[in-house]
Amino acid sequence: MIVRKRIKNIGRIVTGNTPPTNQNEYYGNYRPFIKATDIGDSKYTFVTEESYSELAYEKYKQNVIPQGATCVVTIGSIGKKLTMAHTELFVNQAINAVIPNEGYDKNYVYYLLKYNLPQLKMFDSGTASGRENISKSSFSNIIVNVEDDKRIQHEIGSILSNYDNIIDNNNKRIKLLEQMTENLYKEWFVRFRFPGNENIDIVNGLPKGWERKKISFVYDTSSGGTPSRQHDEYYSNGVIPWIKTGELQDCILVDTEECITDDAVKHSSAKLIPANSVLMAMYGVNIGKLGYTSIEATCNQACCVFKDKYYENSRHYLFQYLKSIREYLLLIGFGAAQQNLSQDLIKGVKIVVPPKEVLLKFENLIEPLYNESKLLLKKNKNMIKQRDLLLPRLMSGKLEVK
Repeated sequence: MIVRKRIKNIGRIVTGNTPPTNQNEYYGNYRPFIKATDIGDSKYTFVTEESYSELAYEKYKQNVIPQGATCVVTIGSIGKKLTMAHTELFVNQAINAVIPNEGYDKNYVYYLLKYNLPQLKMFDSGTASGRENISKSSFSNIIVNVEDDKRIQHEIGSILSNYDNIIDNNNKRIKLLEQMTENLYKEWFVRFRFPGNENIDIVNGLPKGWERKKISFVYDTSSGGTPSRQHDEYYSNGVIPWIKTGELQDCILVDTEECITDDAVKHSSAKLIPANSVLMAMYGVNIGKLGYTSIEATCNQACCVFKDKYYENSRHYLFQYLKSIREYLLLIGFGAAQQNLSQDLIKGVKIVVPPKEVLLKFENLIEPLYNESKLLLKKNKNMIKQRDLLLPRLMSGKLEVK
């Protein structure tokens, strides 16, 4: 039976905190420490930027979040992010965790809160800085429709978890494929253990015949544009994928958050980019982050698009090379408010230019790994779509479970 409950009646609410950042002894690798920026699209957040030390664990153990609790972002971009604790961990002050009471299935509570995420916007009290904010009291008193039968809760949680478990396993496989690619790149182009290296002399730190050239020698670069937001018709019913730098997360892009129309392309600087292009964020919080376009698309003006002019196709090598020099790119970035990489600056960066036959062998070895990752991402997209169609039907009781 569906009943109305306040979130505080479903579980105990714990708000996180951040140990003083100037006290290094509170940071280590004893327990994960989740911040809003760590949370992605997956059910669990396995990778965190920072972790608590054992000393911090003892000091803040009254705020420890047990495995199975649901952690909801309530400061910043509210109504968008949540994660389930995969182990005992801690969260920062932008997150409220719900630790389910005895009468509630943990997975059900996660999907219940996921289903109700959009309504959090209604409780935004704001802050002096303009950031979205929901107080612990307001969050605790939000009323939601809840299935009162724990057996049915368990069934609903299990059905939806099956989708997320498949997605999670696919993501793990993608990570392994990415690691295999990176390892092969380092073996060939950092340690110089490429096929036939035994008979090649090293000259000035590079195998004989290899060169260092400016990126402009090997690639043409371009950027895109943003169609005017004053014209809703440029975005409504758009069918042309439009990439923003926030979507560049060192990943393959199989779709985009927004699409634009033909008219939007005609009346802006947005240009069509061929599938299998490499893009890099030139400024903003994602500066230096990369993406592959597995689809024909357009992009905004903060994306740098690379096009081969020396090699026939070297996207996998280029992707790994740019990723390997990211710290250098961040150092040469400029700008007072935020770091920036102009196209002129990027064109002047040196890149190692190996012989074309070595590049071709590397690209041919990596292409199957890339294609497998792309296939897994497309499968995940379909699984997410199916899960999100089921979620409201199961939570509202329109689709009964036995």
